[in-house]
Amino acid sequence: MSWPARVVSTELRKIIAYRSDFWVNFLGQTLIQLFIARALWQSIFESNGTGVIGGFTLGQMTLYYLLAPLTMKILMGENIGFLSREIYDGGLNRYLVWPLPPLGYKLLTYLTYSTFYIAQLGLLYTLGRFLLDERPYELSEFLRLVLGMGYLFVAAAGYFCMMCLCELVAFWADNTWTLGVMLRFVAAFLGGAFLPLTFFPEAIRDVIQYLPFAAFVSGPVNLILGRSTPLEAMQSFLVMLVWLPILGLSVRALWKRGNLQYTGVGM
Repeated sequence: MSWPARVVSTELRKIIAYRSDFWVNFLGQTLIQLFIARALWQSIFESNGTGVIGGFTLGQMTLYYLLAPLTMKILMGENIGFLSREIYDGGLNRYLVWPLPPLGYKLLTYLTYSTFYIAQLGLLYTLGRFLLDERPYELSEFLRLVLGMGYLFVAAAGYFCMMCLCELVAFWADNTWTLGVMLRFVAAFLGGAFLPLTFFPEAIRDVIQYLPFAAFVSGPVNLILGRSTPLEAMQSFLVMLVWLPILGLSVRALWKRGNLQYTGVGM
């Protein structure tokens, strides 16, 4: 078995080791967020006396607020501290002596978590689609879901690079947790996880469309919901592909510079 396969196998066993606790926390958090969002938007729809707001029906808006938090969960992968903790406690030593690339190993473990959450998104969206939307389920919707899940896998790799830029500051700073929290907030706000981007002023949307955040969140969510045309979905994906090498090269440069500063335990 190759080392990537061994890494993925090990990480999956870690994820499902306490599966009952995992599912209770995951579904509990998801359902609570969805219930609050549904109640809030239902009151907004009723107060406005309309069935459509910003191009969303209440059912579509509910599905949006099911997918958006799950998308952020996918992007977060192993969550904040997946690399900075290794730098602080000297655990980075073992990655430096192993016969495999440290950042490649971290990317693989990160994407294993993301892939696990992508599978959950596919399951929960399918269930929610039948419960929250009265339209018949068509083959085109299934194809959009599959394409959106593939899109999210690439988006998770891009977000990994952004998180690495925050985590690698640990080579010089005593605390990088705040940077991770700030990144998560900015990504959620500018990506449309808090509020669909259709409600943003047009001037702001014109700027946001060139940033990676909308491509990370709003892009795949709108693709799955069928709210973007094929051209719009392709443009969003291309924006992410443009940013991906820029972020990757920045991580590589920061990693090389940080290694010159690193003094691990026992070294």
